[in-house]
Amino acid sequence: MMETGNIIAVYNKNKQVALQEFDSLMKKTNSYMNEIAKSTNHYIGCDSRLLERETVIAMKENCKDTLFIPEDIQLISGQRFPDIVAAKHFGVEVKSTKENKWISTGSSIVESTRMEDVNHIYMLFGKLGGEPIEFKCKPYQNCLYDIAVTHSPRYLIDMEIPLEKTIFSKIGVEYDKFRLSEDPINTVRTYYLKKIKEEKRTATPWWIGSDTITSPTLRLWSRGALSQEEQEYYKAQILILFPKEICNSEYDHATLWLCVRHSIINTHFRDLFTAGGQKVINGQYCPAIIKRILKVAPIVKRILSKSDLLIDMRNNNPDLFYAKDKYTFWVQQISKQYPQIKQLKNWLLEV
Repeated sequence: MMETGNIIAVYNKNKQVALQEFDSLMKKTNSYMNEIAKSTNHYIGCDSRLLERETVIAMKENCKDTLFIPEDIQLISGQRFPDIVAAKHFGVEVKSTKENKWISTGSSIVESTRMEDVNHIYMLFGKLGGEPIEFKCKPYQNCLYDIAVTHSPRYLIDMEIPLEKTIFSKIGVEYDKFRLSEDPINTVRTYYLKKIKEEKRTATPWWIGSDTITSPTLRLWSRGALSQEEQEYYKAQILILFPKEICNSEYDHATLWLCVRHSIINTHFRDLFTAGGQKVINGQYCPAIIKRILKVAPIVKRILSKSDLLIDMRNNNPDLFYAKDKYTFWVQQISKQYPQIKQLKNWLLEV
């Protein structure tokens, strides 16, 4: 038997053997936590932070007879990914739900906060709403079944899905290739475009709020498939959900949202807002986007006075979702992007 405590040395010689050893550690940890959950009330009342610490304790307890030592296991503080790092190259993302089910929302698909050198991650998931509390553990990529379109697109977790139903199986790309690609959001957009073409949906009028299923077929904005009224309505929604991004000419999240939520693709998205250079407004030279914002502001105000966009607002612009006076708060969000245009706030408030 190999000497304990040499996992990094083994990893440098044979990654597959090291990964098998990590798999063994995580299976032991999972069984250990399930035994405690069955026989005691130890995990009742756990929140996400406490469960992370409990997982570290359980992993350290189960290092015996493995190539890991307790000192290899570290809880990472701050907003980093994953939550726990083991021996530099291995990680554990800890997720949980207070409900009695194995599904939840996971981490960002971009993984911009991923710890350097962590190449192998497992998901340890706590179902805290069951009796008894129960845990499942498996490789991270094997429990991600879809993507939620939010401000920062996030994976959706299902600890019971088979391998052939993971999001990576659906897209047709390996997890490591996907996460290391230059533009994973574009890969997701391409997948949803294909999905939209293949699926048959029940038609719903375009003016129904986006909390419902929308357009039944894929439409190309640039080919005149949308009326002028529809175009202005969607522009208003986009400015509500992505004010900072649009004002800074960042369109990835908006284009993905438009594709997934409304089955609409626009190959010249930038032209919707920023084309046209400078415009004169009340004797002042302003970027062309200001004129377009002012044009749709009445629609924005009307949408925000209703409840049509609340789910998307909560996912993509949560600060606006929780604001009491949503239109005034939105005006402030827009105005902050153009501090050089002193009158912009008043122009919008006068709508």
